Amino acid sequence: MLLCGGFVTGTEAAGTKTVQLELHLVVTQPPPCTVGGASVEFGDVLTTKVGDVSQTKPVGYSLNCDGRASDYLKLQIQGSTTTISGEQVLQTSVQGLGIRIQQAGNKQLVPVGITDWLNFTLSGSNGPELEAVPVKEPTTQLAGGDFDASATLVVDYQ
Repeated sequence: MLLCGGFVTGTEAAGTKTVQLELHLVVTQPPPCTVGGASVEFGDVLTTKVGDVSQTKPVGYSLNCDGRASDYLKLQIQGSTTTISGEQVLQTSVQGLGIRIQQAGNKQLVPVGITDWLNFTLSGSNGPELEAVPVKEPTTQLAGGDFDASATLVVDYQ
């Protein structure tokens, strides 16, 4: 934000002064971050292995925030959701099957939706490491076949 100011003074009766303040503001937005290449390929997954840690895959994405105004950012995953085992996860094309997005280190859930954000501090050009795990409703019997899901990864300043 650029602030410019100017003062104009004048005198009035009874020795009082009137001061007129004139401000000119230029409000600029911080440079945007760009996110690219976020994709996950699960390959063949046995229906009996859905939810198993062996099916965890890294979410590969790139983050470019050159010229950023701050290292304090937040991340959001927007997409269609479903609730599985009490967690809000990414909905897939198969009923009862979802994709749990989690942080790589602590396995903490990264909720999918438009209200939840994951705050993080950018280190170099690395955002938080994310993982994807296929999960299912405990009572769901999955049949073999393809599945897919899509989401939008949004990064903004805190």
